[in-house]
Amino acid sequence: MHYSPIKFKPIFKQRIWGSDRLKRLFNKDLPPDKPIGECWELADLPDDKSEIAEGPMAGMDIRQLLDEHGPALGFADEQCKFPFGLLIKFLDANDVLSVQVHPDDKASRMFTGARHKTECWYVLEAEPKSVIYRGLKPQVNREKLTESLNEGNIEKLMNVYPARKGDFHFLPAGTIHALGSGVVIAEIQTPSDTTYRLYDWNRKDSRGRRRELHIEQALECIHYGNTEPPPIDNNIIGLSVITSTLINIGNSLGKAKLLVECPYFSVAYVSYESGLREFSSGIPYIMIALSGDGDIYNKDDLNGHCEYNAGDTMLIPAIRSGGLNAGQAGELLLVCLAPPTKVKGRLTF
Repeated sequence: MHYSPIKFKPIFKQRIWGSDRLKRLFNKDLPPDKPIGECWELADLPDDKSEIAEGPMAGMDIRQLLDEHGPALGFADEQCKFPFGLLIKFLDANDVLSVQVHPDDKASRMFTGARHKTECWYVLEAEPKSVIYRGLKPQVNREKLTESLNEGNIEKLMNVYPARKGDFHFLPAGTIHALGSGVVIAEIQTPSDTTYRLYDWNRKDSRGRRRELHIEQALECIHYGNTEPPPIDNNIIGLSVITSTLINIGNSLGKAKLLVECPYFSVAYVSYESGLREFSSGIPYIMIALSGDGDIYNKDDLNGHCEYNAGDTMLIPAIRSGGLNAGQAGELLLVCLAPPTKVKGRLTF
């Protein structure tokens, strides 16, 4: 059986800091009169499982897809186990998000129900003077951070970056961070929804209530000191076979640039021109269309082509010979799982 690219239905999440901007950017069919802060494009969690949007498997969720077809799509047996190793979202921060942190493997074992979460952000849109908070300044320790919490000036101890379209931020588990207001991002992460809020800007919800904080857990999870990630070297020598394959796929579609390779996933940015191009994937990966439109297909299954527009997320199976016919120039993010042997342990629910 030959498999064509698979597109999923979005899962919308109402958030106090959301808006309706994803409708304007990507023509998402948002529920009316609700502030939508997150659009989950690909998820395999206990309460949220992405559903195939169209084609012969329409209506099947990702768990059933991987259980029944995972190896045929090109995934290793370990990668087909629950949960699938990626959670992909669009976030619309109409207001600043809480200052928060996600646990690493060690911290996850300390708290009931906690699950490791490493993530990265690609900035899709940013208003003038918007910022992103990522990591602590050097020499900041737990005592200094606790003192700043009591004084209400925690942001002074954090690294602050201008938010600009096209910027990329890698946030390993344990990185304190906050997304500033007026920023829309694509978020790629490990499959976890564990978040410990350290500070929420004294914000109240529509009922006048403050959101729950998790100060002790957050202080225990944070990696203190300089947490700047090393620069990315786009020399394909030294990369894993899977990551170098992802870059080669990107270069067959257009011009590829590696954004991150970590023990859980790799992400590449691709810009491409209009017209037809051929590719051979060799590995399954996720394609996120940031702009442009077109049609992507498996040449061995010409009846199963997948049309896409900006804002669509697709699972591209391992394809011996495929084609992408772009109606207009655009940009993509390509995401692949790390080799199973690189991931230590598995998330459990």
